[in-house]
Amino acid sequence: MGLPLSDLLFMTWRSLTSQWLRSGLTAFGVFMGVGAVSATLNIQTITREQIDLKLAERDRPFVVPWVWVREGPRPELDEALQKSLQNSIAEIRAISSVGSVWSIRNAQYEDQEAEIRARSVSLNYLDTTGRQVLQGRFFDPADVEQYRPVVLIDQQLSEVLFQGQSPLSKTIYASGNQFVVIGVMESKSNFEWGESDGEIWMTETFASVLAGGFRYDELQISAHSVTQINILSDAVETFLLESYPQAEIYMRNNAEDLLKELEVQQISSTALTAVGLIALVIGGVGIANITVAAVLERTKEIGIRRAIGASKLEVMSQFILEATLLSLLGGTIAVAAVHGLTRVATTVVIQAPYRFSPRNAALSMGAALTVGIGASFIPALRATQVDIVKSLRSD
Repeated sequence: MGLPLSDLLFMTWRSLTSQWLRSGLTAFGVFMGVGAVSATLNIQTITREQIDLKLAERDRPFVVPWVWVREGPRPELDEALQKSLQNSIAEIRAISSVGSVWSIRNAQYEDQEAEIRARSVSLNYLDTTGRQVLQGRFFDPADVEQYRPVVLIDQQLSEVLFQGQSPLSKTIYASGNQFVVIGVMESKSNFEWGESDGEIWMTETFASVLAGGFRYDELQISAHSVTQINILSDAVETFLLESYPQAEIYMRNNAEDLLKELEVQQISSTALTAVGLIALVIGGVGIANITVAAVLERTKEIGIRRAIGASKLEVMSQFILEATLLSLLGGTIAVAAVHGLTRVATTVVIQAPYRFSPRNAALSMGAALTVGIGASFIPALRATQVDIVKSLRSD
């Protein structure tokens, strides 16, 4: 006859509490392993969110190649080369041309003045950088073809020059040149040299009109993700060296600090994962030991239950259930404790983005249950092989 679930749970609870010290030590082993796993997942999540926040403050991860030729003219990184690059390298998200217009250093609107950086950009600049136009519009082909003296300014410069007013269709003066503002872009930082009150962007064609000032064009090549930056940089360098064997190629990117953070995070995660695995193995050994001991101590009970009609599956289920309950207990306490400690650490000790992750909790509890069920399976299976007659004769 089958044992009701309520009776099975009662018997399991009685068995565990009768050996409370052994059960507590076993649950503690699971607690240590799951705690290490949960802490590792939390650290990974926090690091990723910190990196995402830093990425949001700058352009999409990009590399900039610098081609240097000791003798002769500098190679032209034209549209044909850009298309060839993009067709050859899968890690490239987009390529745009960016030029620094050094002759423009300040901007003025009425009685407001500001120190600025001026750049010329190609029409696909937004695709490469991921910047958003907050007001107005970006350049269109007509602006380029008709050499229109129009610019976009960033949000920071808009606040300095216009003091909360709308800058659209307003005329500003930049180092003696007159421009009409057609849009406002979000402000971002890419570790530029020197300080400024903001940026302005103009078309490449109009920048060429200002040939009296030095303007250096470079390619801004964005990757699909920050983790692809090194691969992308190596691929672009190899491509350019094959295209210009006589040149020296230098590469820079805007994600060097983030890559170092990712490397440190991976090292710490590996170390914590190793500790967690060791603790989980120790917890698993404890669960296996308590299951073996329970089988030996309750041989006669197993024989009686089998004699009155309990199936092998029911006997096996009881021992696996005991291990499962210990795993759930240790795992639940570990997840709650790590969550509390992480919350305190990210609000009192250091300021870092953190929120409870159901996914991380589920993975941690999954590890606990896997260890509990896996470690108890073989001892529980042996319990089903107990000889009924011999077990009933034993004292």
